[in-house]
Amino acid sequence: MDLILARAQWTKDGIFGQIQNWFTCEHAYLAPDGVSWMAKIPMGEFNCVRGIHQLSGAAQPFETFEITGVPGHTGLLFHPGNTEMDSSGCVLLGMAFGELTGVPAVLNSKIAFDQFMNLQAGKDSFLLTVTG
Repeated sequence: MDLILARAQWTKDGIFGQIQNWFTCEHAYLAPDGVSWMAKIPMGEFNCVRGIHQLSGAAQPFETFEITGVPGHTGLLFHPGNTEMDSSGCVLLGMAFGELTGVPAVLNSKIAFDQFMNLQAGKDSFLLTVTG
């Protein structure tokens, strides 16, 4: 199923948005203007391809989708995580917005990620449209 990532908030603590009923968090990078914040994935359409990947420092590889065609970047994945520090540009999925140790976060990420993968069961790829 093709999906839309609608971003709503850009802060030093992360780029936050929503895909369907899931909340998203991406790592925030200082924009070239030196004042605002940006994500690695620009607005546009990207093909997401199913594959086996392993996060740096993770014990086991896992199945997920890689967001391909992002200029200057590879290995941008959908995966569980809560705060922007859990992402190096990847999209983290959660069931709600909240805070962890005083930091903005997406919560219940493993549940959201499992639901996301179930939605894409049987699909080898899908189109992601990024807005906002």
